[in-house]
Amino acid sequence: MGPVYAQPKVEQETVSARIVSVTPMVPFDGVPHAGGQYYLRHLRALAALGHRITILAPDSPDNRVGRLALRNEFRVELLAVSTPLGRRLADFSDKQQARLFPVRPVARIRRAFSGSTVARRLVETADVVEYQWTETAWLAAHLPAPSARHVVVVHDVLSQSYERFLEASAAAPLPQRLLARWRRFIVARDERRVYSKADVAVTFSAKDVDVIHRCAGAAAPARVVRPPLAGVESAEHADPGTTTAPVVLFVGAFDRSVNADAAEWAATEILPIVRARHPRVRFVFAGANPTPRMHELAADLDAVEVTGRVETLDPYYADAAAVLVPLRSGAGVKFKTVEAMVRGIPVVSTTVGVEGIVDDRLHVFAVADEADALARGVIAVLDDPAAARADARGVRAAARAEFSAAQFERSLAEVYGS
Repeated sequence: MGPVYAQPKVEQETVSARIVSVTPMVPFDGVPHAGGQYYLRHLRALAALGHRITILAPDSPDNRVGRLALRNEFRVELLAVSTPLGRRLADFSDKQQARLFPVRPVARIRRAFSGSTVARRLVETADVVEYQWTETAWLAAHLPAPSARHVVVVHDVLSQSYERFLEASAAAPLPQRLLARWRRFIVARDERRVYSKADVAVTFSAKDVDVIHRCAGAAAPARVVRPPLAGVESAEHADPGTTTAPVVLFVGAFDRSVNADAAEWAATEILPIVRARHPRVRFVFAGANPTPRMHELAADLDAVEVTGRVETLDPYYADAAAVLVPLRSGAGVKFKTVEAMVRGIPVVSTTVGVEGIVDDRLHVFAVADEADALARGVIAVLDDPAAARADARGVRAAARAEFSAAQFERSLAEVYGS
């Protein structure tokens, strides 16, 4: 007899759909990256709407942790992933495949799904099969589900990121430029295939809908579902930075190269300009997996603090006079920007950091793309923190409404049914 999985206590007549959620990772409370935190809220919102959900993911130590954490909420099936070449060679092969074909899961993962009778049976009997992250949606070709609705949850439109990587490689050696050109081409082609075959692509902003339409054509079905980021903020607290050393906060999972690059750039080029005006300022980089270079900067510069993984970011937001979002690459809605906005903290950001967020109703304190201009924005906050905080609180209510849990559930109900 197989294992018995606990399901949410929902009366049979209220269960709207059987949803299979295909994902590279199984989330859990405290998962140390924004995508995983969103995914957990997404699953719980679908369950609250009455849907019965099975999570389908590759087996890994982290995913076993997630399965254990969610054992009383969702059924989680982990598929065995073989390593016929041995772990070291398999990891090397995976890395090279991912470099050449970023949208496609590596061959070992594809084989795990296509060869699994459990996976095939689940998708064949599902009402909806959703794929978390664009890369996972490539597996739809290996899991035929002709009677199920096919939903892709697009955390990032990858072709936009690789277009930026190509632009940034203009001065690089020829092999790097050729690789960047190839990756831009193959990502755009593979994303076009993914989005054109989906019944609906769920994105976090109208900007990403436009990018999908440029990639896959105007007929590609895409819907905006704003993530539920309001409500993460803690209780009100006194304005920081008035009597103590002011803190400028940057939050991220630093195993992502775009976050690590931003942190290193902020510490080496933005911080010195700010410190010339405000000698007591501290730049705090809060998040998991900081790079060795970040640790070196923290050791060399007494104004830099690198936290590593933390249980909660609330104390760091409570201390922040400003949130800095110095991203130079990447795509998608930056949750770190919204989380500062719903807390009423002044945000100084690059254009990349506010894409898909700001509009006629929502703004941040300053937007710039050069180090000196970003530094001037931070200095303006620290020169008059009360005025900067008042400006941020002026848009806080609109941000909380835009990214509320209630709005999120209404949007999901339109996509998945209620």
